[in-house]
Parts: sequence; structure tokens; C-alpha cells
Amino acid sequence: MARQRPSFLDNGSLKLLLFGGKGGVGKTTAATATALHRATQEPGHRILVVSTDPAHSLSDSFEQPIGDEIRPIAEVPNLFALEMDAGRRLEEFKRQHGEVLETIADRGTYFDREDIADFFDLSLPGLDELMAVIEVAGIVREGQYDLVILDTAPTGHTLRLLALPQLMEDWIRVLDLMLGKHRYMASVFGRYHPDETDAFLAALSADLGRLRGLLSDANSTEFVPVTIAEAMSIEETGRLLEALDHFRLSVRTVVVNRVATRRECPFCEARRSGQERYLEEIKRRFSSWNLVLVPLLPWEVRGQKALERYAQAMLGEETGGCGREEEKIREFPRIHPPVSSSPPHLFTPSLLLFGGKGGVGKTTVATATAIHLARRNEGRKILLFSTDPAHSLSDSLDQQIGNRITPVAGVEGLFALEMEAIEFVEELKQKYVAEINEVFDAFLPGSFDAPFDRRVMEELVSLTPPGLDELMALMKIMDFMEEGAFDRYVLDLAPTGHALRFLEMPGLVRRWFITFFKLLLKYQGVMRLTRVAELLLEKSKQLRQVQQLLTDAERCQFIAVTIPEAMAVLETGRLLRRLAELSVACQQVVVNMVVPATECAFCTTVRSEQQRHLEELGTLAPSLIQVPLFPHEIRGIAGLAEMTGVIYGDGSDDG
Repeated sequence: MARQRPSFLDNGSLKLLLFGGKGGVGKTTAATATALHRATQEPGHRILVVSTDPAHSLSDSFEQPIGDEIRPIAEVPNLFALEMDAGRRLEEFKRQHGEVLETIADRGTYFDREDIADFFDLSLPGLDELMAVIEVAGIVREGQYDLVILDTAPTGHTLRLLALPQLMEDWIRVLDLMLGKHRYMASVFGRYHPDETDAFLAALSADLGRLRGLLSDANSTEFVPVTIAEAMSIEETGRLLEALDHFRLSVRTVVVNRVATRRECPFCEARRSGQERYLEEIKRRFSSWNLVLVPLLPWEVRGQKALERYAQAMLGEETGGCGREEEKIREFPRIHPPVSSSPPHLFTPSLLLFGGKGGVGKTTVATATAIHLARRNEGRKILLFSTDPAHSLSDSLDQQIGNRITPVAGVEGLFALEMEAIEFVEELKQKYVAEINEVFDAFLPGSFDAPFDRRVMEELVSLTPPGLDELMALMKIMDFMEEGAFDRYVLDLAPTGHALRFLEMPGLVRRWFITFFKLLLKYQGVMRLTRVAELLLEKSKQLRQVQQLLTDAERCQFIAVTIPEAMAVLETGRLLRRLAELSVACQQVVVNMVVPATECAFCTTVRSEQQRHLEELGTLAPSLIQVPLFPHEIRGIAGLAEMTGVIYGDGSDDG
């Protein structure tokens, strides 16, 4: 592949640069290395790098505390960083505009101000990330920084983030409908004079318009996807590029990270050889973009010196050597069994949740575990499923799964499902709107304000909390459990930040259902909404059952997956602490991609760093399963069976 200099490293017209991709491919590293390079090469320009990922990594990457205030990076006077607390932005929004929201609802509905305040308070979570991005757009517009670099969350939730402006437009539409009734009545009895409520909606619309304009301006904004030479990452990058085109974001360059180079070591050479066909696929599928290949490095890219070397690697000026002569070895390293095996009681729960930092192999470990359970429990049915917007089960199994329960070829008793969770929310909305229209047609055909109330009541259900779809998917799994459809369930979660959000949401969404139910009771004197009220009450009860399931260690266990690298270890520590706070049981940590012992200098350099992190992980978790790094990608039933053999000691008959 012909190398071209990545334009984002010196394009002076850029005002906003976004990095994204599958979890764990190195997008934070690419973002921070670019920020450092631009700052050192352009001392007269101020550079700001921002993270909107709930699981921030900028502090870990720069090796200095950052947090929710803009901070200068040590020894680089023109470089600044910010790890946005999106929740705090949302609280500020509610504090500043809560009274205006209540006034709008008071004018346009029968609801009490207190009722609607509770409803809005519970509907807004999830819009916090949009508030953060609107603030980023504001920072760009103010021009205090010459370039703002945004480190986004992994693909699935980046795409959700890009779709959030549409959700906010739904909000504005509903609020405008509420004001419509007030405007009409005021004009009938006199003249309507716009006030602070109209100014609020106009300002919100203007913010969204500016955000859309900034993101679609190819001269000032660029999105840089980061990928690696593996099938699952390539597939996800393809979907990301399609979505970015849909959202009209400019893409000029794709960074291909961790490209293995030719070495004498048989293990290293096997890895390089395994990447060749994927590199050819990348060249074929992504030929419309400039491809920047970054070599696999023997040291962790963390701290300014390492980030500078990574930037040089993007420019083709760093080879990925280990800094000393590499020794020739002739014997291929043997894949050893894990240091500690899984305690038998771990896999007795009905539901197993697999989570961790993006790119650590949680989908692979979850899928391998599901295969193990199916083959070691003949006659029982296992369901492997995902609610992550960026599904990976099809890629991992090397079989098309999709939004239907699909038997996994070659594994008796194993079924898989990539849930399109939004369909459950749409079904709820359709049932709700149908009854609203039925009631208005029957009871209020000639009412003076019925057209306004009908529209408001129809649109109110559109103000669902983001994340409701994934929870409703889990509620569907609860239905399967009650029916006895399957014996065991294995859930592949989204990466850490959004997995924790998922686990935190049941209580909040349940309160949303109850509050919505109470709002509908306010209309009971005017109309009957029996079926909708019963449906909302049923959903709130189901969510209570979800809460009880997630916190019942006998029925549900979380298995954390990590790798022995500093940034992954730090994130795993934060994950385990938060799981304890949420009362979600986690008794096991799987440490993936442990480099086997060889006489190769490159492998030895990597392994020596890993051993330090393994010791640290041992202090965080009561039990560790170590899984070696394989010289080839683990994909398809044969490859996954190889992993079950290493983790669980399954025999060769599993292949």
C-alpha cells in the first residue's frame, strides 16, 4: 500500500477532528498523539483534546490527571485536555432551563408543574452526551482554540451520539406543540407576544443547527476511523464509514493500527502472516480513503515520549523495533493452559454478562463460553445475545445472525441473537399512539382543544430516555426466562462506559414508566387510557424484576474481560469498583492476550511489561483466568473451540 502523509496531522483549515472506531483499536492513542504532534509542530496554535466517552482514557494516555475542567498538558504550553462529565452538563441544563420547561408544559397540558418536572427529569438522561457535543461545538465557534480534537466512544455509541440531534429535535417538536395551544388561545382572545419560552426553543434549535452545520462542513471538520487488521474490526469499520456518509461527515483517512512487521521470531511471523489477507481486504474495501499503516509496537503507547513516537509511526518514521537486536529462535512457542481455571460455581447462574474495555476480546470470550456451555450441557439450550448497537456476534461466529434467534452451525443446543432493541420501543410507541387516537376519536371528537391535546399526547411517548431500547431487550429475555425457552443466557455487553450505563438504567427507566403512568392518570377524568396505563404498569414491574435479576448473585454474574496493559488495568479497576457499588456480582476476571514466553526480544519486551500488570490485576480480583495471545485471529467455531480448550480445558473433540 502506498503511504501518503495523513492530512489531519498538518491541515491548518481543520477546526474539529474526531477519532472513532471499534473499542480497543487505539483511537484514544491516535487522538492524543495527533494532539501532541500538532501542538509541538504549531507552537503558535492552541490545541484542545476532548473525550466524551463515559469511560475516559485521556488521563491514562497522557499519564496525568485531567478531569472535567480544561487542563494544560505538562511541558506543552499550547496543549489542553478535557474529560467531559456529560452528566454535569445535563444537570446544568436542567438547572438553567427547568423553569422554562415547566412553563411550556403547564401551558400546553393538563399536567401539574411538579408532574411534568419529574417526567422531563427522567426523560433527559442520555441527552447528556448531546449537551457535551453542543458544548464542544460552542468551544469551536468561540475560536479560543485553533483545533479541537474529539476522542469518541466506541462505534455503536458514537453512532448513537450522531443520531442524538434528531432526538433533541423530537423534544423541540413536542415542546413547540405544547406552546401551540397557548399561542392559539392567546391569539383568539387578543394577540400573542413571544416570550422566554419561544426564545428558549429558538436558541435550542439554533444550537442544533450550528452543530449539524459544523459536523457536515468538510473544510473544517474531519472524522478519522481507526481500525486493525482483523475481520471483526474491518466489518465494524465498514459499517462506521457507511454511517458517517449518512450523517455527512467528511472522512479522508483511515488509520490501520498494530500492523505486524517481518521478524525472525516464528510467533511474530505467524501474526504477520495472519494479517496479510486482512490488509489486502482493507486495501480493497477502503481504497477510497488514504490508508495510514501504523506498526505494532513492543511498548505501551502511554505518556508523551511514547505518544511522540506513535505520531512518528503515523508519518512512517517509526519501525516498531524494540530498541535492541532481536534474537533468532527456531521453536514456535507452545500455547500454555491458563494459570487458574474457572471455579465450577461461577457458571451456575442463569445469566452471564461479559464486559470490559473495548478491544480486549469480550465478544470472543463470551462466544467461546457459550460454546463451552452448550457442549458441556447436552440437551440444554443456550442463548448467546447482544444488545450493543455495534453487534459483533456474526463476525465472531463467522455466521450471519441478525435480529432473529438463529441456531449456531456446528454447536448443538446453542442459539444466537443480535437484538435490534429499538424495535421494542417502536412497538410500545405504536400501541400507545393507537389507543390515544382511539380514545380521542371516541370521547373528544368536537372538543375545542382536542387537536392540541391529541398531538401532545401522541408525541409525549417520543420523549423516552435513551437506553430504554436496550433495557426493553433485556425485558424480552426475562420473558424467555419465564417461559423456560432457554436454560442459560450469555450477554455480550457494550464497552465499559456504556455497559455501566446499561446496568444503572433499570431504576431510572422504571421511575420513568411510573411517572408516565401517573401523568396519564391526570387525564382519567377526561378519557380512558386503560390499555396504555396497564402496559406502562406492566413494564415498570418487569423492570423491577430486571433490577432484582442483575443484583442476584445466584442468578446473574458479571465476568470482566481485560488485557495486561496499563490503560486496560486502570479501566478494569474502575469497572470492578462500580460493579460493587451497583451490587452486581463479579467473581472472575479473564485476562486475555497474554504473550507466551519466547526468546524473541520483541515478545520478551512486551511480556515483561505484561507481567507487571498481571501482578496488579491480581490485587484487584479474587480469581484470574489468563488466556494467551494467539498468533492468529480467533474467529469461527474452530477458532473459538481452540479458546475454550485453553480457558476451560475442553478436549480436542470440541473442534
